[in-house]
Amino acid sequence: MRARLIALRERRARLLERAAAEREQLAAWAGRSDALSDWAQVAQRLYREAVNQPLWIVAAVALLAVMRPRRTLKLLVSGWSLWRLYRRARRWWDRLASVAAAPAPAPPKT
Repeated sequence: MRARLIALRERRARLLERAAAEREQLAAWAGRSDALSDWAQVAQRLYREAVNQPLWIVAAVALLAVMRPRRTLKLLVSGWSLWRLYRRARRWWDRLASVAAAPAPAPPKT
């Protein structure tokens, strides 16, 4: 029985070390993605400003449609694809942020 408890304690210690290493790797990855976060914040700010000024967007789209309909369609398709990519990236970012913010487990009591 004692040997089993010792083995369990050792296994728990290894798992805690592994979890700590994985948290460090995730934190390092999240630190590198700060530049992406800055870009996302700029895009969000531009989006909020655009929502507050819808007439400018309508005027710009109308001007593009008058100038070159085919190019306008390509721009709209590209914009839609970028919007979907942004939404997907934002979902992943929120998931990773919630994982990184999770509290660390308490150290083992000996």
